[in-house]
Amino acid sequence: MNKKGKKVILVDIFFQYLAQTGIKTYTDSLLSQIDAYDGEEYTFIIYPSREKMMGSKFFKGKTARWKNWWFQIRYFSHKLIVLPFLSLWYKADLVFSPDILSPIWSRGKRVSVIHDAFFWETPEHYNALWRKIYLFFLQKSVDSGARVLTVSHYAKSKISNYLKTSNPITAIPTGLDLKVRAKMDKEHSHHPNPYFLHVGVMEKRKNLPTLIKAFAIFSEMSETDYSLVLVGQRGPREALDDYPAIMDLVKKYQLEDKVIFPGYLDAVKLSTYYQFAEAYVFPSTNEGFGLPVLEAFSYGLPVIVGPQGALQEVGGEAVLVSSSFDAEDFSRVMFQLSTDEALRHELSESGFKRLSLFTGEKFFLSLLGYFKRMINE
Repeated sequence: MNKKGKKVILVDIFFQYLAQTGIKTYTDSLLSQIDAYDGEEYTFIIYPSREKMMGSKFFKGKTARWKNWWFQIRYFSHKLIVLPFLSLWYKADLVFSPDILSPIWSRGKRVSVIHDAFFWETPEHYNALWRKIYLFFLQKSVDSGARVLTVSHYAKSKISNYLKTSNPITAIPTGLDLKVRAKMDKEHSHHPNPYFLHVGVMEKRKNLPTLIKAFAIFSEMSETDYSLVLVGQRGPREALDDYPAIMDLVKKYQLEDKVIFPGYLDAVKLSTYYQFAEAYVFPSTNEGFGLPVLEAFSYGLPVIVGPQGALQEVGGEAVLVSSSFDAEDFSRVMFQLSTDEALRHELSESGFKRLSLFTGEKFFLSLLGYFKRMINE
């Protein structure tokens, strides 16, 4: 299947059947760059086809247990049987898996992307059996020569503490094709009051109860009537879902009229929420990269984060960092931002500049350079 001597890269996107957050965004960015690629060095084979992925929601959202088991069986069968066969069929020079796990054997080199150290650091968030199987096959694939990429130097430092590999782990930051968005007139806003924004699945690691507490303290301090908008779905599994704790705190602090839950939004509706937010607040305690920071930068939003390594690495001097994960410290930073227009403008401009460091093109060029080194070893 090799055309005109080009090197063949087999890109495995099977996990897109399930992915909803970081891995999905990473893979979508990769596929966009592959679509635009017109070079003479590589042929990219995407499997399964993107047509199969589009509109497939069978495994997404809050699913029945039997669906979770069926996905895992299909996933491991795909990694252990289907991918090795495809690598032979397409005469692959490299098999690229953006979703943690490479096959134990294949034709050509194998590279997988481990986005974070969650499997090791938060075992309570995973089914014990499937986590054990994942880690077993991950170690087996690495032992048999698979290489590991990750998405930030912070994630690299964390993963290196747990994964035994004789080969170096390489960090290539994710890149997105995000353009600076033109501001819309305030009359198009969903809410009359200024508001803080958070976008993401309501998983426990997102630390949203702290944000609710911080917003309650902030509301007592501020003379302006603010809202808090939490866009996103509930956690996909009971062990991960923080929605009940969030709602308990909203009721406890009597914030029912101030905390708004739009749920999952399509791209057009989500854009309007970004457009009119006062700032983006990201209190997450555990991230491998932090794509929402870049998304907020593209809308010119000031961004507040906690003292979390990946978010600070991505945000640099363009984010305002809470001194701790305590609600009181977050509330003080929120108040500082709300009362300092010059600071908001400065962070907005810094965010635009920071965005240029994480483009889809830079990401893809780094990836191509890495592929070339791997194939030529």
